[in-house]
Amino acid sequence: MATRSKSKETDYLAIARRNVTTPSRLKSYRRILVYGRNKKGKTTFALSGGTRAETLVLDCEHGTDAMLRRDPYVWHLNKWEEIDDVVGAIKTQQLSPKSLGKGPEEEPFKWLVPDTLTRFNNLALRRVMRIAEETNLDRIPGLVDRRDYFKSGELMKDMLMTFHALPINICYTAQERMKSVNTSDDDEDSEEAEYLMVPDLPDAVRGAANSWAEVIGRIYVVRIDNKPRRRLYVGINEKYDTGYRSDFTLPDIIKTPTLPKLVELMTEGAKPAAENGKSSSS
Repeated sequence: MATRSKSKETDYLAIARRNVTTPSRLKSYRRILVYGRNKKGKTTFALSGGTRAETLVLDCEHGTDAMLRRDPYVWHLNKWEEIDDVVGAIKTQQLSPKSLGKGPEEEPFKWLVPDTLTRFNNLALRRVMRIAEETNLDRIPGLVDRRDYFKSGELMKDMLMTFHALPINICYTAQERMKSVNTSDDDEDSEEAEYLMVPDLPDAVRGAANSWAEVIGRIYVVRIDNKPRRRLYVGINEKYDTGYRSDFTLPDIIKTPTLPKLVELMTEGAKPAAENGKSSSS
């Protein structure tokens, strides 16, 4: 290591004072990942974060087209390159209904909803395939190469890292798939094979999404008195990709879940039943 003259010595304590902080001194934003089967309420849950004017949906599959009553603010994405436009707009911290000329509200959107990560992954794969087809004359159009999956996975991980740094709360949604896990050296048809319910993403992308998220929840529906009721499972379970980071202990299952209810549990903990004043059967 090269020595420095005394007049040019680096003040490492000054550098440390500028960089060391504590969580309580930071302005933090929530990072939630919720997954489940089709039509189980993923987007509905993600839209519960605030008023209509507080949430912006990034819709890759026109899943919000039928939501005429809620009428959410939606940014439709058809190509991977359009994600850069979204990131740039949010970084201005001025993206609001009024700045869009769509409403009177001046406050920037508080929640961003990428809906769904499964579809975003498809956009990344299409992007990689299109570049390969344009640069390789021997490439068969529409045929996926094994290397495409790796490259699209890197795009997805880069997007997740970029989104994580944005000054906005984020609720990701994803489809659900069943993943087989062998407990023996036999093939997947072995009686010892087990199955997990996980977000429908390539394993490397799923690992990155899980690591960035503060809460990973599986949404599902049960019937009580012949009426459908939504549930969000967030407890640690060997059968599901679920879990959370919080100073408080969250219930394994959140009944009739909403984002405000989840955030309150994360930041303040569960309140006594008498204080809640709500029936446990809802």
